[in-house]
Amino acid sequence: MVSHQTTDKLTKEIEDLRNSLGEKVSKKLDLDNCHQLIQRLGTLSSECETCYQSFNDLESHLVQLLDKPGQLTKNDFKHHHQKINNISTHLMKKHKLVTKDYYLSIYMSCGLSIGLVFGLLFDNLALGLPIGLGIGVTVGAILDADVKKKGRTI
Repeated sequence: MVSHQTTDKLTKEIEDLRNSLGEKVSKKLDLDNCHQLIQRLGTLSSECETCYQSFNDLESHLVQLLDKPGQLTKNDFKHHHQKINNISTHLMKKHKLVTKDYYLSIYMSCGLSIGLVFGLLFDNLALGLPIGLGIGVTVGAILDADVKKKGRTI
């Protein structure tokens, strides 16, 4: 199990990394998402061995990034994004968590598709698309709010 102090220490390392790299590189590394993953892994590490191992791997990876702040290569960015994606995939598949605005993006595109079909059926695309989009965004936002309320977002 990962202790609260270890999670806080890793959060501080992310802040140090953000301060040493600057805003542009921090956004490239998606450190905000990294911070959220650390919080999730910290709470789930007692239940899941993979989460515990991922937390330790992420900790050593962030230490490596801190050791070479001014000389990050494309390989470092690629490796970082692969590590983050692997962790996110595990959390989504194993623990049934979703990313922010997950349902909104899915239902918005479904709503547009349905709106297109209805627009073609009634010979009025200009009316069908916005109605479908509105319905999709509404359903997606409701589902995202429900997931957030239940605490199942990454």
